[in-house]
Amino acid sequence: MKHHRRAWLRGLGGACGLAALCGLDAALGRAAAGPQEATGEQSEQPAAVAERAGQSALPARRPSPAAVHTVLGPVAPEQIGAALMHEHAPLIDWSELFENPAAPLEGLRDKMLQTAAAQLDAFHRSLPEEWGPGAIVECTPIRVGRYPHLLQALARRTQVHVIGCTGFWGEAMAPAHPWALELLRGRGGVERVAELYVKEIREGMEDPSGRWGEHYTAVRAGIIKTATSTYLRPIERRLHEAAALACLETGCPITTHTTDGGGWEQAQLLLQRGVPPQKIIIGHQGHLDDRQHEEAHDLHRQLAELGCYVQFDRVGQPRYELEKIARQVRLLCEHGHAGRVLFGHDRVPYVYRRFADANGGPEGWEALEVDLSVVPVKLAAVLRAAGVSAEDVHAMLVENPARVLAF
Repeated sequence: MKHHRRAWLRGLGGACGLAALCGLDAALGRAAAGPQEATGEQSEQPAAVAERAGQSALPARRPSPAAVHTVLGPVAPEQIGAALMHEHAPLIDWSELFENPAAPLEGLRDKMLQTAAAQLDAFHRSLPEEWGPGAIVECTPIRVGRYPHLLQALARRTQVHVIGCTGFWGEAMAPAHPWALELLRGRGGVERVAELYVKEIREGMEDPSGRWGEHYTAVRAGIIKTATSTYLRPIERRLHEAAALACLETGCPITTHTTDGGGWEQAQLLLQRGVPPQKIIIGHQGHLDDRQHEEAHDLHRQLAELGCYVQFDRVGQPRYELEKIARQVRLLCEHGHAGRVLFGHDRVPYVYRRFADANGGPEGWEALEVDLSVVPVKLAAVLRAAGVSAEDVHAMLVENPARVLAF
């Protein structure tokens, strides 16, 4: 980022931001309305600003059309079809979170790709023609088994689009990555993390084969991930602030991990930092999302009323049964919020179980059964049987992902 942009980011990240000083209600109103509606004034055009500064007016640059940024390049939003908004493929490895070497992939790479591609192909075949070809948002964070070239290789084996993510893990169930802690240490830490996220969105994701930040690929991220424990911890708060800065700089959407609560605090924090609500996806909804009720209908409605997306992305897992998810989604649709619902499974073909063992070896890998047709086939049928219209089901699976992923 340029020097003036860096100074602006430092001012925004180092304090609570102007929105917080003016109160959350005012901040939410501005975020939802947009800058011109909130002030009642028309913003100056670039030529007028240049003239007023005594400079020559430059021709206005034509904005690039919004695209979904897949690991194989930009795709028109209407071309992706039904999208599963929180998946992992082909693997997850927590080893580096515990300061151990990444798990070995030698001799397993092709098998992992073959398995993951077969699961994506099965998802593609499960879709009606008008919902094809299909897409997944691959939500594995930095250095948690995210190999950009592996994602590209996977995407080349299937018709399903693959969108990669930037963003560090928080502290839920495992420590934050030591690289995140190193970047956050000292003055300007939030801005340093934000700069990394922006680099991964605009240029390409880091190659984890070397030292932290030593090498980068040309595989661009298409979404920012951030995570919270049941209650937002200090490190997680700073990583959310970095995600907000990167979103404001690039327009890239933010998707969140919650842990039986935390979504409301995430939404408040991101909105206070100026993130437009339509760029915020509150994830892992469907069970104890307000920390009290198994089905947090009021919370979901309030998030949707803010303009944030409510994402049910553990569909079919224990505690996230189809009928339970369908009840919560039906109520959102009855309140007119079908345009703010997204789905996924949060499944992974391979997970490394010996992440806390420095000498875990290849036998630490476990292959898991993954069925990515649960949402488009089984949940869609349960929703229709519960009274949700075909138009709303189409909106939640096809139209909403195309809208939120495009920037």
